Amino acid sequence: MRFARTSESTRAVKPETRSACRATVAFGVAMVVASCGAGGIRPRFEPFPQAMADTIRGSADSITLRIGELLAAEGIEVRHLRPAEGYAETKWFDVMTKRTTSSMSLDTDSVVRLRFWTDLATVSECLVVGEAVKRRILDPSLPERETEEPVPPEHPATDVVRRIIAGLKERNAR
Repeated sequence: MRFARTSESTRAVKPETRSACRATVAFGVAMVVASCGAGGIRPRFEPFPQAMADTIRGSADSITLRIGELLAAEGIEVRHLRPAEGYAETKWFDVMTKRTTSSMSLDTDSVVRLRFWTDLATVSECLVVGEAVKRRILDPSLPERETEEPVPPEHPATDVVRRIIAGLKERNAR
């Protein structure tokens, strides 16, 4: 049995409606792509388990800005400071001289990088995690994180992280 087409089933879609549908679909696709986190600086990896952590009173963005100030006071150059993301990272530097250096320096014991993550813990406090890393191996073919390891607890860079976190607590204790 054949069905005859009626004029209702074959009516044409207006061009304006078609354009509106396409725009809606395009907007939806753009929102999905944007929600994937593209464009941020904060790394997707977590701090090493040996990283220091403490709860600090304040907002993540104000604490992150303060981390940048404390690093500058230590004479350490900041590579990334993103208050909106709650993230701060230094350039590679020699911990003894505080001079910025290449990440591929052969002195893998004194050349370090510091990273700080700031995340909301309660309504009025943030969890601040700070790590000091050094190069475990020099292999440019590997992703940077795979070549790093945390510095030992007695390393001078650990003291710098400890001073930064103490400076945050001191300022917010007033």
